[in-house]
Amino acid sequence: MSHVHRPAASPPGAGQGSPPVAAGDGRRSSDRFQTFSSLRHRDFLFLWVSNLFNASASWFEQITVPWVVWQISGSPFLVGVAGGARSLPFLFIGPLAGVFADRLNRRKMVIIVQSILAAVVFVFALAVQQGYITGSAGVAYALIFTIIGGALHAVIQPVRQAMVANTVPRQDLFNAIALNSVAGNVARVIGPGVGGVLIAWLGPEINFAIEGVLYVLMALAIVPIKLPYREEITAIKSSVKSNLKQGFTYVASEPLLFHLLLLSYIPAFLVAPVIGIMPVIAVKVLGHGPKVYGFLVLAMGVGGILGTACFATFGRVFQKGQVGMVALLLLSCTAIVLGVSHWLPVSLAAMFFLGLFRIAFQINNNTSLQMNIADGLRGRVMAIYHLDHGFTPFASMLVGAMTQFTSANLTVTVLGAISLALGSYAFFAYKDVRHIGRSFR
Repeated sequence: MSHVHRPAASPPGAGQGSPPVAAGDGRRSSDRFQTFSSLRHRDFLFLWVSNLFNASASWFEQITVPWVVWQISGSPFLVGVAGGARSLPFLFIGPLAGVFADRLNRRKMVIIVQSILAAVVFVFALAVQQGYITGSAGVAYALIFTIIGGALHAVIQPVRQAMVANTVPRQDLFNAIALNSVAGNVARVIGPGVGGVLIAWLGPEINFAIEGVLYVLMALAIVPIKLPYREEITAIKSSVKSNLKQGFTYVASEPLLFHLLLLSYIPAFLVAPVIGIMPVIAVKVLGHGPKVYGFLVLAMGVGGILGTACFATFGRVFQKGQVGMVALLLLSCTAIVLGVSHWLPVSLAAMFFLGLFRIAFQINNNTSLQMNIADGLRGRVMAIYHLDHGFTPFASMLVGAMTQFTSANLTVTVLGAISLALGSYAFFAYKDVRHIGRSFR
């Protein structure tokens, strides 16, 4: 197997209409502050809209399935299983999905899988409406639906991530990734509130019907997209097994990519699971009820939106590896503050900055990774990048067990401290990540 090098000298899309970016190209300083600059690319605009539909649909499902299971069973354990089951397929399907993302037409792949996903959702919505999702069988049906949906998402998640880099030239990638994150954060703020109101007014089946419609709209938004910055497909020259092995070998042989992936797993394992015990913090630590829990989640979403807006606007100023690493350290410190806080205003501020620093790290890390991937392996690398989704249920269960045997605030403090220790080690040990910056320009 020949060694595949990072495209430092030949960026993704070279030879396919990607405009050259030379040092001192005379770009006006005002270009740095164009928040929506990547949306001027028609293909990315359609992709961004489709990802907004996808994120909104996902949030409708994430709040509605646990509610249905709770109504059927009254079991907190089954509610937790239903919430985590959606992520499990990423662990087993993700790497293979990355292989197909590099072998097949990415646009057609998303359209087909998204259409299947819409059909599955509509069937489940009809089953709920007709009263079939009841009793122990209803719980089983809900779990099966969640796992099937998670499997289909695992198939297209690395593809959609890879398509971001295929729809914009290299110099706009940072802004595109930042704006792509806006969709998820807007959905996080709006989706739970709207979905909860609709459940109360019209029942859970309406949420599933809306979810299906959103998936259909997402597929339709993908139809007119072209991928002008995708390089020639070379993976089909080898077997699927060889492609799979090549993806892991490529990451292992490239220290920079390996370090960026390891960094991405730190907040995924140690900070993201904290969100799952926020109801416990709201009730037992802060002494409030569901309204305060909603405000805590809202504060995190607002922080995430502000972070994406800042990075989209001033992206070129922050295109440095050390910025992402500092964001990780600040994220860890914020988790510690959240853990020790017993005062609502401090906790709300901590959640706000948790959203801000988390998105700052994710955007920087994701861009650094995509800037240094050969496009022929982009799907496989992004699938490995998203493996953390598959481990999320296990991390959440571990955090839940810690909270069961100790206090919630101590659990969060310990997780933040471990994250800070690992982030500090990485800051001094991963010099290649700290030196990222000049290659972005």
